[in-house]
Amino acid sequence: MIKRLLILLLVLVLASCARVQTLNLQKHDYAERPHHIIWFQIAGFSEEHIPLLRFNVPEANYRTSLEKIDCLGKMWSFNLYELRPDSTKSFLSQLNGSKNIKGQCEDFGTRPVWDYLSELGYASSIFESGASEDQSLEKALKCPQNNTLNTTKLRYYRMGPDVLEGMSGKKSFHYQDSATAIKEAMNPGIYYDKSCQKNICYSSISNNLKTLWAQLVKEQPQTFFLVRDFNFIKGLKTKDIGYAKESLQEIERIVGWVNAQKRDDILILITGAESLNIEFPKEGKEWAEFERSGKNIVYRNSSLMSPVMASGPMAENFCGLFDESELLKRIIYRPENKQFSWDLLNPFTN
Repeated sequence: MIKRLLILLLVLVLASCARVQTLNLQKHDYAERPHHIIWFQIAGFSEEHIPLLRFNVPEANYRTSLEKIDCLGKMWSFNLYELRPDSTKSFLSQLNGSKNIKGQCEDFGTRPVWDYLSELGYASSIFESGASEDQSLEKALKCPQNNTLNTTKLRYYRMGPDVLEGMSGKKSFHYQDSATAIKEAMNPGIYYDKSCQKNICYSSISNNLKTLWAQLVKEQPQTFFLVRDFNFIKGLKTKDIGYAKESLQEIERIVGWVNAQKRDDILILITGAESLNIEFPKEGKEWAEFERSGKNIVYRNSSLMSPVMASGPMAENFCGLFDESELLKRIIYRPENKQFSWDLLNPFTN
């Protein structure tokens, strides 16, 4: 009996000396499934756009929330028909894990990521901002074979024009609604932002998301929240750098706010598509004019690769280089049960 106690004590002492696991120099627990997943799909985004956030801050050591991620990966952006598909098609490929994307109704016949996550107990929501009729997932409801948008299970929030006018059962939401109204907006269905009129929304994305996501996490033990933003690419394509910067700052504010929750059960995922490459001015006067009016910037073709950034549990799944259609399986990947390794207790392997 005493011998067994001594062995157990020795094991505990050696275990306390085991190496701490890290990712990007930060403590990280591997193969842990997150309770909450918040995924930002930003059309046009590349990690090279982060200077839009960083270099207008006077503090030299300032780091944006996007720079504090655990893992940065890259995805090939092509499908079976196009070398550079637009962001709408690329996002759909990320969601349903297919390269067979034609921009037709049959694209919505494949099961999306939230369908798989629902089997694991996740309550899923979609939030769209700036999406046109062609870009919105709501157009799936027009298709006879729609396996994408099941509004009897999903919460679908939209900041933008009504794609399917006259459709019954639609509701509205606003971040300043009463607690009772916000709670009702947690039920599955389609919800439109009250402040959006004639293609202008008077609510901010960050205010809406903070209200909706916080309430959902409060009510549900496991959640999946997809944020689809098309405002950033709209600013880039119209060469309205101020609007593009403001759109990206909104996303950065939300990421920072989620990080400030100090929870270790949230996976933050950020992906781009149709990443628009731009060449920034060198410095000095040219950079000052760029900051002021968007001048002195060179636009190039969209990239053949798009970024994926991850932070939190299972962030390690998104490091490396892979096809954008592989993103789904990296999200639904179920890690094997952890196995005890005697190597952790062997001081000569450290």
